Amino acid sequence: MMVTVNGPIAEVEFGSFDLEAYGLFLRAKKLPESQLTYDWERDAYRLTTPARFAGMLGENLPAMEREALEISGFLWDYQRFIVRTALAAQRYAIYADCGLGKTLMFLEWARHVIAATGGRVLILSPLQVIEQTREEASRFYGEGLPVERIETRAALVEWLKRPGPGLGITNYEKLIDGLLPELRYLAGLVCDESSILKSGGGVIKWNLIKSSKGIEYKLSCTATPAPNDIMEYASQAGFLEKLRTEGEILWTFFTRDKKGNWRIKPHAREGFYRFMASWSIFLRNPAHYGWEDNLSKIPAPEFHEHRLQATDEQMAIASGLFHEAGAGLLGDQSLGITQRTKLSQIAKGFIYAGKKAEPIPSPKPEFIADLIRREVAAGRQVLVWTVFDEEARLIAERLSGVPFAVLDGSVKQKARLPILEAFRRGELGVLVSKGSMLGFGMNFQCCGAMIFSGWDDSYERFYQEVKRAHRYGQTRRLQIHLPFIPELEGVILENVLRKKGNFEADAAEQERYYKLALEGMAA
Repeated sequence: MMVTVNGPIAEVEFGSFDLEAYGLFLRAKKLPESQLTYDWERDAYRLTTPARFAGMLGENLPAMEREALEISGFLWDYQRFIVRTALAAQRYAIYADCGLGKTLMFLEWARHVIAATGGRVLILSPLQVIEQTREEASRFYGEGLPVERIETRAALVEWLKRPGPGLGITNYEKLIDGLLPELRYLAGLVCDESSILKSGGGVIKWNLIKSSKGIEYKLSCTATPAPNDIMEYASQAGFLEKLRTEGEILWTFFTRDKKGNWRIKPHAREGFYRFMASWSIFLRNPAHYGWEDNLSKIPAPEFHEHRLQATDEQMAIASGLFHEAGAGLLGDQSLGITQRTKLSQIAKGFIYAGKKAEPIPSPKPEFIADLIRREVAAGRQVLVWTVFDEEARLIAERLSGVPFAVLDGSVKQKARLPILEAFRRGELGVLVSKGSMLGFGMNFQCCGAMIFSGWDDSYERFYQEVKRAHRYGQTRRLQIHLPFIPELEGVILENVLRKKGNFEADAAEQERYYKLALEGMAA
């Protein structure tokens, strides 16, 4: 009976149980991480564990010489710091704002992990971002860091078990159909746009956390979580194996107030940020940490509010909703989400009755179509953000003579990618889309104007949508248009702007605490 090593995995088979096997069994019980399976046909147990623990089973691994790499010189100073810190920590999270170069950081990190281990690194990514990531690797590394795209779950399993170094990329949906225990063959795993981990109990989240347990190097990258999003921090820490359970971060550092909200214990704040800074960084502006300011040259966006007048038909229907909600003639914050959603639809020229959309006269679709034509005439690519499929249809039917594409629920997944690529490459002048269709992570510095036909109560979504174009590499002043009917959409807009102030204040405070924690760790 002997221990064998297959890349990053050590394994031993227990076919009989003699004195030698019993001694090996006792050593196996002390392993920090292991997995046991039973082969019914052979009547044998197979134990696997990360190869770095093979010495605990009595196996002496031959020393392997690895290439010592320098951090690539084209990274910014803060990117070099983060990559070095993440490699030293082995399991790390990068919470960096849109446009700060998370893709370049995780590519550099992967390059070093491959060189240090001789193993394979997998990037999990939203489907829409895959080609953009591969182009980024080619642009910065040429042929020195090829990123293999993996199309199917079966191909992924084969790739994971393939010996030798390699860098692959695939989408998160590969984890929908169940656990992928073959992930344990990886030397490193990158989760790009890892806010997927904050979904409370989703299939992908739990299959990912369970399948990736024990991988030596892990990197989580996202522009979120929002400041003080405690449950997402707990999920991220669970994925990175910094906690025994997600609840551990709560009872250690937080308490619940009378409203049921989690608040950090006053005496635990310093310890909490020391803990967080040991495995993550929260970054909105590199200059706040003393690094080079690479954001100051990005022109600030120019916002244009356009107040439109409601039609008599719109106000007649809206007044019934106000009366129903007891909200007064023009509505107020007492409106519930159902009423606000209906008012939003009315403003855009329709209202859903079941799955059918009933038309309502509105000035908004034609006004937006005219805005699009003006921005196109000014030489700008235009991105129009919508909330409802019917809203996009009403705008589209008024855009005759303007080349455009619409991404709504009727567009199948495979058909979306060519549209996104055409817009990103400047081949398509106008794109009308929901934020959920694009997903986070797309880079649209090509875009010169945005028109928000609609928005919901989420400031995070609004912020992410603006950041698709207002990010490093943008050289023009982004024009952002907010056409709205105050009587119908004012409450939602007011709510979003209120959340903006809270978000910015919380982000600044959190960045300050991270900076203090990092300074304390370096002292």
